[in-house]
Amino acid sequence: MLDADNAVAARDGEDLVKETKEKGIGNTTAGYFPGAHVVRAFNSMGVGFFIKESHRAGDPMAIPIAGDDPHAVAVAAQLVRDAGFEAVAVPLARAQEFAQGGPIYGQQLTVKELRQRFGLAQ
Repeated sequence: MLDADNAVAARDGEDLVKETKEKGIGNTTAGYFPGAHVVRAFNSMGVGFFIKESHRAGDPMAIPIAGDDPHAVAVAAQLVRDAGFEAVAVPLARAQEFAQGGPIYGQQLTVKELRQRFGLAQ
């Protein structure tokens, strides 16, 4: 299951936003869909940036994705590449880092830069 959403109080209610902050947004989604192979992607910034930066010249923009199932992560990474970006994957528990309000939200980074921000080996 590809989760491209972020919890927003005005739309989703304060209780859900609180739950995502307590449990992490990836773990919250997984809790509502037991048995699903959840991957969070395409939710690290507003859609306008994705439209503008898709298939850009030079280094492609990196898209953070988070999931725990290797096959589901590979499928999501291919969707990211098909859309004109490169994926950088982390475990689902780290999805909060690029959810709305997180430290990586809204960052237009290259793969190298995003890997650095996540503290991943180059």
